[in-house]
Amino acid sequence: MFKDLVSICPRCSGKLIATKLCCNNCELELSGNFNLSKFDYLTEEETQFLESFLSAQGNFSVVQSELDMSYPAVKKRFNDIIEKLGLSSVKPEVREESPNPYAISQPIYETDSLVICKIKEKLNQAGGRAIIPLYSSDPCDITYDSNGKGLVSSKIPFPNQLTWEVFDASLEVLLNNDGRIKKGNARSGAKVGSENLPLNSLEGYLAHRVHGIEIGKTSFGPGFVVAAVLDWAGICNNERGFISIKQSFMDEMKREDS
Repeated sequence: MFKDLVSICPRCSGKLIATKLCCNNCELELSGNFNLSKFDYLTEEETQFLESFLSAQGNFSVVQSELDMSYPAVKKRFNDIIEKLGLSSVKPEVREESPNPYAISQPIYETDSLVICKIKEKLNQAGGRAIIPLYSSDPCDITYDSNGKGLVSSKIPFPNQLTWEVFDASLEVLLNNDGRIKKGNARSGAKVGSENLPLNSLEGYLAHRVHGIEIGKTSFGPGFVVAAVLDWAGICNNERGFISIKQSFMDEMKREDS
């Protein structure tokens, strides 16, 4: 009968080691002093937290919702585990910055939509990097992605969240819903298709339509930066909880179509 691994001594609370290993298939036995993995010394509660954190791709808001914990509690638990694993002193790799760490401009193609043209025009004028206002927090930076397929921002830790397809899809869902939609609340841990993250919201639509997130699953929420970019580029109004198409952009679209 298999039992859970015991890694801490019940008498003195010291770390236990394995002195005998057995193969359940051929009955081979090995004796010696075998160190356990540092992850084996985590408590069951810490292991469950780490599994939730990895499943949520590092999204603290999702972990909060799943484990019913406050943000400070989630942050403290995360830091305690990092320290226990001996990772708190790990220093990030220092990379030498090239003279031009980001593209200062990108060509505008005939196949680019009006949305992409507007964003490229304004970012090209800014030399490939701009600091744009967010609705309710500090401004964020945007630059061209090195793969040429969209933008990147230090506010967005995951790749491919600000691709050109994302901005075209944003306009698509706006036009399909009378030009004004909810932003959605993916960062709260809401599930795609739920009341807080409906498919006709900005983040709900992008998660399902662009990133292929299934209904009922959680998703990362880049909508706060997407809405800010569209506002900065003169395409949309970034409102509290909503995003709407600017009338001036609608007029420009009509001129393009005529």
